[in-house]
Amino acid sequence: MEIPSENPSSFSLPTDVRAIAFALLENRWVIVLISLLAVIAGLTFIVRSEKIFDATTTVEIEPEQQRIISPEARRPEERGEEVIKTIEQNLKSSALMLRLAKHPELVNEPAFLAGTPVSISPARLEQIIAGKITVRVRPGTRLIDVTAEDASPVLAQKISRLLVEEFIRSTSESRAQVSQTAQEFLQREAERLQTALARSEEALQRYKEQSRAVSLEEKQNIIVERLREMNVKVTTAKAERLKLEADQAQIEQLAGDSPQRLLSLPSVAGAAEVVDFRRKISAKEAEIGTLSLRYKTAHPKAIEAAGNLAELKTNLAEAIRKAAEMVGTGLAAARATEAKLEEALRAQESMALELSGTAIPFNNLAREVEANRALYQSLLAKLKESDVAQSVSPYAVRVVAPAVLPDRPVKPNKQLILLLSVCGGFAISGTWVLGRYALDQSIRTVDQAERSFGLPVLGAIQRQRTPRLRDTPLLLSRKPQSAVAEAFCALRTTLLLANKAAAPKILLFASAVPGEGKTFCAINYSVALAQQGFRTLLIDADLRLPSVARAFFGGEQPRGVTDVLSRRTGMRDAVCTTDIENLWVLPAGPSVPNPAEIVGNADIADFLRAARQDFDRVVIDTSPVHAVSETAFFASHVDALCLVVRAGHTPAAAIARALQKLRQSGARVAGIVLNGLPVRGASYYHYQAAGYGRDEVYGASAAVKR
Repeated sequence: MEIPSENPSSFSLPTDVRAIAFALLENRWVIVLISLLAVIAGLTFIVRSEKIFDATTTVEIEPEQQRIISPEARRPEERGEEVIKTIEQNLKSSALMLRLAKHPELVNEPAFLAGTPVSISPARLEQIIAGKITVRVRPGTRLIDVTAEDASPVLAQKISRLLVEEFIRSTSESRAQVSQTAQEFLQREAERLQTALARSEEALQRYKEQSRAVSLEEKQNIIVERLREMNVKVTTAKAERLKLEADQAQIEQLAGDSPQRLLSLPSVAGAAEVVDFRRKISAKEAEIGTLSLRYKTAHPKAIEAAGNLAELKTNLAEAIRKAAEMVGTGLAAARATEAKLEEALRAQESMALELSGTAIPFNNLAREVEANRALYQSLLAKLKESDVAQSVSPYAVRVVAPAVLPDRPVKPNKQLILLLSVCGGFAISGTWVLGRYALDQSIRTVDQAERSFGLPVLGAIQRQRTPRLRDTPLLLSRKPQSAVAEAFCALRTTLLLANKAAAPKILLFASAVPGEGKTFCAINYSVALAQQGFRTLLIDADLRLPSVARAFFGGEQPRGVTDVLSRRTGMRDAVCTTDIENLWVLPAGPSVPNPAEIVGNADIADFLRAARQDFDRVVIDTSPVHAVSETAFFASHVDALCLVVRAGHTPAAAIARALQKLRQSGARVAGIVLNGLPVRGASYYHYQAAGYGRDEVYGASAAVKR
């Protein structure tokens, strides 16, 4: 399998919950230590901090007192929350702080402002006093809490009380000063308006005398009434004339016709004589009708009645002619009346215009007098109101809860400081652990190794407490039921079953950098093969820093690889027996100044062929790939290569580079041996088979009992 093409240094940061949990678990003692140090720091701060007492004076604000003076004069902004917030800010004002600092009761207190220089600036003094004061409005109420803090409980109580008193006093003084200034201004304005009113009244009087307009308003009313009457009369005369003109025109048109047609004119038909004759004719016609029913037409009474009717009709015609003549006479009279009325109307209008011209300056002077009088009276009312306002505070400030002497300090807050210390310790340590874990580019789990490099993890070896090198070969024989022993047995089985047809006879253990545990793995894997019955040869090919001989033979360095490769001795003469059955060791041999030249000039293939002939299995421990170059010469001639990676230690980039070098040399990399996995958290690191996180294999306890 090939290594993934992506950059091996660009591994994703651990973000899953289990990774975070195990990172914290692995560094739990660091977290506990940092948290303990934070708690100690908090306790030290509590012990060394100065004890501070506080006292609170609660006042109630009544902004409606202005109603005493003038309810309608209250400004809209002087109501509700704005008033309360304004007073809250005034209680924290710089001027009030400086007044409080100069109060006789505080100046004579030695503990007040102790330690401050005599030549302190007012701004700095105000900051110090303000730092002792807290003003807070209770939500939804008109109550304000004025809290003072000090190292002395007596001073805390006194500062809170005096601040409220100074506020009330300064408010009254400010109000009195403003009222006095306003009163002086109003007094000057009143004098000015009084003079202006007198002048305007004098001017009005002079005009009345000059124009003789004492009763001008009454004359105007009379003239206006007369104008109204004349307008009505002229309108009536004009209507009468128009009616008569229309009747006269009809009469002229009907001049040659029967007089009876003139009866259609209202002016003719309405004449008294015409109306009388028409009534008599109607009565006579009714009488004739009655007689005709009783007598015949030849009867004398009927003849007499008919003669009377004819005479009445003749008289009616004469009356109609006279009425028509009277229409012309009435028209002339109507025209004359209309002309006289119009002339009288024009004369009355002239008088009205003349009187209006006289009234314009009179009205101007009268309005000026009224305006000056209204301003003067309004100013007098405000002047009296200002006199009352001098003795009334703008707001009712009432102390509802005076400050009491505190009996216990409020600072430092021990519970809060300890809580913050613990939380801060956990936060700092947790951030450090997670940051360190996130920046760690090493391989930590089986899945991560397989996913990153595309190679199987052949074995997962638990982390061991630093064992002595002499005890390493005896680990599997002394603790056969241990998790580590089972891990190497599992590694042996994996390699044997990986290719049943041609199991690797020569296996090389290498590492990217020093300290990965390749020698530890090579020795224990060799012991596992020997226990299986294979004649096993362990070759120490780490010519720079040999360790196999020290593990099996103590400090001795017998003949070994350097002698065989230099042809100073044969393979069989250099191989050493061990106390473990079926296990032989070929040490590194004496130290040489040029290991790379010796290995490079030797026939490695012939060397390994000789080892293959005499043994069933050959295990080679070599140098780190990045440290020296000898490993490449052995890697190209072995059946399989296992790269040992120390979990949580080896950078992923170094592993990827080592695999690249090994493949370039022709090595057949079988997989990775992940060494040094934590004992706890086996489920996260995916090596459950080795005893569920304990240092024993599954069923070991039951086997011992049997």
